[in-house]
Amino acid sequence: MAGGYVPPHARRGKNASSSASTTIASPTLDAFERELRAASKRISRAETAEEGLALYARTLENLRAFVASSSQDERGDEARVSLANAALEYAGEIMRVERRKALSTTTRADEARTKERAISCAQDALRAFEGLSGSPLEKANGVATALSRIVELGGGGDNAAEVSATLARAVEMYDYCATSIENSQAHEDVMPALWNCADARLKVAEHRAETGDVDGASTSYRESFSLYERACGFCDANRGDDLSGLLYDWGCSLTSYALFLAQSLDASEDAVRIADAAVEKLRAAGQFAIGDVGALNALGDAYQTKAEILSRFDDAAPAVDSLRLAICEAYDVALKLNSTELNSTIGRGEAHMALAALFRRSGDHARADEASDTAWKAYDKALKLGDKNDPGTCEERFEVVYNAACAANRAGQRDAARHLLSQLLLCDGTTQEAIDNDPDLK
Repeated sequence: MAGGYVPPHARRGKNASSSASTTIASPTLDAFERELRAASKRISRAETAEEGLALYARTLENLRAFVASSSQDERGDEARVSLANAALEYAGEIMRVERRKALSTTTRADEARTKERAISCAQDALRAFEGLSGSPLEKANGVATALSRIVELGGGGDNAAEVSATLARAVEMYDYCATSIENSQAHEDVMPALWNCADARLKVAEHRAETGDVDGASTSYRESFSLYERACGFCDANRGDDLSGLLYDWGCSLTSYALFLAQSLDASEDAVRIADAAVEKLRAAGQFAIGDVGALNALGDAYQTKAEILSRFDDAAPAVDSLRLAICEAYDVALKLNSTELNSTIGRGEAHMALAALFRRSGDHARADEASDTAWKAYDKALKLGDKNDPGTCEERFEVVYNAACAANRAGQRDAARHLLSQLLLCDGTTQEAIDNDPDLK
């Protein structure tokens, strides 16, 4: 699910502090926490976002100075944990604010610079966690969290060996935490610990798939599924465990695996079976969190993935059915809950464009034109929507604009298509060669 997935180690409850400590004895740390919360509130509003970032940055710098003068004891560890969590949160905030800006000729370069700042913040968090002198478990979990975040932000870049080493260390730390917690019989903490292990292995699987290590990716995918299943066995709804979130992540990982099977192993029948399993998990996630738009969007993505795989077969009807389910059972339901939800709107446009392609393939040009027109209306709406949360990376946003141009062209809106493509060319979001060779833009 593009832009919507947050791993368990990065989640916080609605009333949670940015510190991992349950209590903070130091009044000074209390003051820092209040300032950080005030800054976060400003950042959440577009009109005060820059002011909020400046306040957060000043508070973070003061907190760094406080930590530098702290002793190597429990109070010092509290300060380091507070600094680490604040640095990780700031990394996410500066990326979100950057991505909310309008696309321009400098978007790609601006985002790259902001990403480097965010990675530097995550590395600060890593050093703070590594400096903990008390609980080995807290230290290991914090280190793994920071390492995982560094990879999510793009740390290591194209250096596959560096990314692999970072992920391997995160897996090792999370495994240590899970084993220690299981051995201590602290059953209430086993589920999130195993969940973290599963999430880390999913990252390893996807990285290995990207680098062409098919066997290694297959192994890591299977390990992650086994861990999700074990984590589910320790889940207790009466204790307030987030079963919906666990099923959501499990379902998203299955969607990822289905694509891997189809693209890397050409195992379409197995991929369809895994896509069905993803649908099952994501339906269940939605049942445990009624009204969760994120779960509905992920369900729609799973149906679209299944349709993409089914479209390889001669009979287009099953793929058409899967796309209709994506629209009716997922995206349209999400839009009834929130008519301005960006990802649901984009998903609806994607599904209708895919329907149009299948109808054209079968010679039903009337239905193809109707689907193209509906797709363009969805994309046009998406382009006009603001997203106060995170509309995605510049590359993801460029792709949405490009797909919107394709939909406009197929719907007969040539002027709109030309306008969008000219904007993309100015932003270096596509090339003239790609446009000239795209049948949707003829």
